[in-house]
Amino acid sequence: MADINAIAEQIQGLTLLEASHLVKMLEEKLGVSAAAAAPMMAAGGGAAAAAAPAVEEKTEVDAGASVEVK
Repeated sequence: MADINAIAEQIQGLTLLEASHLVKMLEEKLGVSAAAAAPMMAAGGGAAAAAAPAVEEKTEVDAGASVEVK
């Protein structure tokens, strides 16, 4: 099995250009596209977003209210 920590360290040392080339190489070798998942992740798509209830944005603060941190 590959040493995943060593691979992660090597990837962290790459320049942006080298990382871009690595992504393209992996896409070609694995027959996948990283770009297809990016818009969905950025938009908060997927099963987790579909299951999460809508949250109303708070625009005012009640100084007397208690705050619960989850």
